[in-house]
Amino acid sequence: MAAAFVDVTARLSLVMAGLSVAWSLFQLLLVAALGRLDPVGWLQRQGLPVPSAMQWAAHHALSLTLLMLLLSVALLAVSWALLRRHEWGRIGFIVFLVVVALANFAMLPLVDGMFAAMQSILPAGFLDSPDGREALAQMQASRWTALISAGVTALAFAALHGWLVIKLCRDEVRALFR
Repeated sequence: MAAAFVDVTARLSLVMAGLSVAWSLFQLLLVAALGRLDPVGWLQRQGLPVPSAMQWAAHHALSLTLLMLLLSVALLAVSWALLRRHEWGRIGFIVFLVVVALANFAMLPLVDGMFAAMQSILPAGFLDSPDGREALAQMQASRWTALISAGVTALAFAALHGWLVIKLCRDEVRALFR
């Protein structure tokens, strides 16, 4: 039973890590293309305010994408080691589970910040109109929906990851690793 649990967990993680590596490589292509298109500059030329977080992300897009690729490759290695029953793979996998669970909660303020940034690009005159007030009300409802959804998702993943950590720390699972 413990061996089957480890096998399924490792294989699923290998698939997810492989997909993440592929996505990261695709993102590298997008970053290269968007870097040439300069979307931040285009928004500014249109007279739209560009939030500082968006400017920061655009400025560091290549580094962020390379970091994601590196982490994806690390997850691939840890998942392979988990499948091959290496103790460092089990420990590394546990670290990934905990870090990802915490990162999900750390992202919640970014969701809120995204909505604040979207609201800031709306012209003041528009916000005083009936359509503007309706748009603002819809945006606020969407903000809370997104925050609640992201919070519930973070809790669900934290519970799942916690369960996986507990299972990976049980004696019958630990006995499988060298």
